[in-house]
Amino acid sequence: MDTTDGTERMHMRMQARWLALAFVAAAAVGACTTTEASCANGTCVCEAGGDCDLDCHAPPCHVDCNEDSTCTAVCANGDCTCHPGASCDFSCHAPPCHVQCEGDNPACDGACANGQCTCGPGSTCAFVCDAPPCHADCDGAACSLTCPEGVDGNCSLDACAGAVQTCDDGRTATCDLPCPG
Repeated sequence: MDTTDGTERMHMRMQARWLALAFVAAAAVGACTTTEASCANGTCVCEAGGDCDLDCHAPPCHVDCNEDSTCTAVCANGDCTCHPGASCDFSCHAPPCHVQCEGDNPACDGACANGQCTCGPGSTCAFVCDAPPCHADCDGAACSLTCPEGVDGNCSLDACAGAVQTCDDGRTATCDLPCPG
């Protein structure tokens, strides 16, 4: 048996493995440089101008969607914040969940649960109450709050520049928006 051939083959296999490992590492580093979100200490941040889809694997989960981002995220036992100019869609994995749409949000939708939803001035928001009590503040904004158990003291739209309207379904309250269809 020629040991030179065996040694060369082993060397070639090692080179191939290192090359494969280097390729995987380079791909991972490349993916990290294009990531538009980062998560640390229970908070996920969608960078300004980013397009993010963020999940929550274990509460607490807070989400911070920066200016002009497009953000779909899951909160749990925490706060979801949609900064000015961002479009956000938040769901709630575990109460309490609070949604803060800071203003000038073209679309900011979210689930409140045992918490507060706020739709800042110049925003359009659609909130749903996953677990009462839920209260929405829509002063200076157009928004709706859907209460599966009905609009009452445990689920209410509390602030609106115009008049708060309770829709015929008894489950939806609106501020400066028509009732759903």
